Amino acid sequence: MSVLLYLAGLLYLIVVADMMYRRFAAIRIQKIFENVTPFGVVPGTFSSHAQPVSIQTIDGLTLSGSLHSPTSGKDPRGLVIFCPELNGNHWMATHYCHSLLAHDFAVLSFDFRNQGQSECQDGYTPIHWVTEYEMNDVAGVLEFIEADAVLSTLPLAAFGVSRGGVAALAAACRYPRIRAVMADSSFGTMEMTRHFVQRFGRLIVPDWFVKMIPEWHINITLHQAMRSSEVSRGCRYVHLEQESVHLDDTSVKLISGKRDSYVSPKVATALAEMFGGEEILWIVAGAKHNMSRSVAQADYDNYVAKHFEPIALDAPATSTIPAAHEPATTGLS
Repeated sequence: MSVLLYLAGLLYLIVVADMMYRRFAAIRIQKIFENVTPFGVVPGTFSSHAQPVSIQTIDGLTLSGSLHSPTSGKDPRGLVIFCPELNGNHWMATHYCHSLLAHDFAVLSFDFRNQGQSECQDGYTPIHWVTEYEMNDVAGVLEFIEADAVLSTLPLAAFGVSRGGVAALAAACRYPRIRAVMADSSFGTMEMTRHFVQRFGRLIVPDWFVKMIPEWHINITLHQAMRSSEVSRGCRYVHLEQESVHLDDTSVKLISGKRDSYVSPKVATALAEMFGGEEILWIVAGAKHNMSRSVAQADYDNYVAKHFEPIALDAPATSTIPAAHEPATTGLS
């Protein structure tokens, strides 16, 4: 009997110690998780081929954006939703989508809430993790498209950079209407968090101790840290690891920089494995985070245009886009 009591007491102490450790680690991980790594944002430039748009979200905010016409002046053969990175704006589409506009695609770019010229949500501070708030913004953009007599007829694709790329991938998983998606410098939430913990884990516990912890235990602690962050920030994070299982026939391509110290090639490769394998990933030599086009502009533009080309259709004769800068709040009809 004494042996059983001893074992029960020992088990109790182990469980309590484990709970205390996970709480301690989760608090430290949460701080790392919420720390926004500073990086340069590619500046967007005003385009005379674009008209301003105003988009209502499903939860009542107003987003600012721009609808970019094909540079040739021809009718669009498809429509690409462009999702900018954290602290970016809708004019970034002129940089990343240059080849799409040259290949007669229209591009609808927008500022996420609390970013650029879009309306702010009180009490919410966006960081580099996509939440359901950003997905509400994407849902509003899709409703804007479907409500328009012209845009709703065009083949639809999505393109995003960094956090915007995560939103574009999640949108493709949720909305079958999106037939192709391209993500530059994007990441899976769990894999990226694991990368952060491995990189900064010595700030929490010694390296030798981390190596002794089984993978399942690490995952529990990571989820606990994320859940704590959701509660304190009043949001829900989007996990591509869970979303990717819902992707059907949408064509996916990924781009990442080999010198990206934020989204490492390992993290980028793990994301590629979720969506089809390493063959869908182009790692650009010499490129840092979000800088692949700056390093290899011609190859980048060709890669992007080639990926979206299969969804393009001969544009109907009636699909004329209004003159640039004509205010639009409900679409192009």
